[in-house]
Amino acid sequence: MGEGTPKSLWAGRFTKEPAAEALALGRSLDFDIELLDADIWASQAHVRALMDAGVLSEEEASALDEALESLPDKLVELTEDDVADVEDVHLLVERTLIAELGDLGAKLHAGRSRNDLVVTDLRLWLLGACSEIQSQTEQLVQVLATRAREGADWVMPGLTHDRPAQVVTLGYYMAAHAFGLLRDLERLDDWVERAAVSPLGAGALATSTLGLDPEATAERLGMTGAFDNALDAVADRDFVIEFVSCLSTLTMHVSRLAADLARWSEPRLGFAQLDDAFSTGSSMMPQKRNPDVLELARGKASRVLGDLAGLAALPIGLPLGYHRDFQEDKEPVFDAAYAVTTALPAVIGCLATVTFDPDAMRVAAGDEDLFATDIAEALVRSGVPFREAHRRTGGLLRDLGESGRGLRDVTDEEWVEFGLTGGASMLDPHASVGARSTRGGPSPEQVRAQADLIESRLASRE
Repeated sequence: MGEGTPKSLWAGRFTKEPAAEALALGRSLDFDIELLDADIWASQAHVRALMDAGVLSEEEASALDEALESLPDKLVELTEDDVADVEDVHLLVERTLIAELGDLGAKLHAGRSRNDLVVTDLRLWLLGACSEIQSQTEQLVQVLATRAREGADWVMPGLTHDRPAQVVTLGYYMAAHAFGLLRDLERLDDWVERAAVSPLGAGALATSTLGLDPEATAERLGMTGAFDNALDAVADRDFVIEFVSCLSTLTMHVSRLAADLARWSEPRLGFAQLDDAFSTGSSMMPQKRNPDVLELARGKASRVLGDLAGLAALPIGLPLGYHRDFQEDKEPVFDAAYAVTTALPAVIGCLATVTFDPDAMRVAAGDEDLFATDIAEALVRSGVPFREAHRRTGGLLRDLGESGRGLRDVTDEEWVEFGLTGGASMLDPHASVGARSTRGGPSPEQVRAQADLIESRLASRE
């Protein structure tokens, strides 16, 4: 790096370099190098703040800005030995500038601390990650809306407790998954409003005496405003925890979609077949078509939840201020974001290419248990109190089961005796689902209306 460049950012007070063991414990360059682009961006904004405050001349600011702009190209040339004793990305940037510019490079850190710089870098990085995740989520919602419209008439069993419950449609399931993801987008929108606040200028905890303008810096960074309290700005990790909390809910929703697709593609059901490009085989069993992509995506939910648990515990009991404990926030949040940005494209591709079998679903939708509620509600429409209708229908099913018969074996006379006329006509899955046409229901027209609503909400985000 050159003579005169600091090995640490606090060297003046100390007569010894950090012990190798201490350096190994504190070194974060291997993972916080991810923040390099954000660190350069934040440094360029700080250069302008220093120029506006009269700490740097216009020529000095231009030289620093140019050096920062070209810094990634210079770092490519460094060897492992060159950075072996570099603690973090912030020191890497500063040492590189000092090696190139001498005393001018050493002026960059005036009025700022790693405390406000790292939290600025992390906010910038997360805002970029959020934008990518929202874009991918919108793509998944659009595929769900398309498949909802396609499957609006495809009847299938709806389940509760993983048991047959009522007739619904494939489109109804697709729309239901889409609405959960739309809420995830809204949560991330809310998070952005709180996260897009610049901490730069807060210093270590109490700003500086150099006359910096945090609001102008925030504007240069594309943020909505600057911190209200410098101590809070450097101590706050709410935005990290909240971001991963949003991702945890998002991956939970993705895991449920993956679980449905995996179950529907089971050969025993045969509702769907995954495309070869999104299936895997077995190293031993030639016949296998495994839903590995869906299982891996499903597993990401537990991984992100684990990241959230670690992050949520990190600030508990810490006195207000910056603590080195906060170095532990980077790897979990990077890991969570990576888990989401790798899972979403795979699930999008899987859902877009899966082939559904409406005939197999229609056969399964003929399960007689699915029509019990229709029968009870028909009695209610004839004036029978619901509890009596429930008891009477349950008794009918019990008696039929004991005699080895089913609802389709009930004669017209027996239906009249039961209290209904035309009972056999209710054992039609298309009639059953078509009758549930109130808002939010599974009837084909309601599913198409829900697909319209989903797409209109997506359009409003453009």
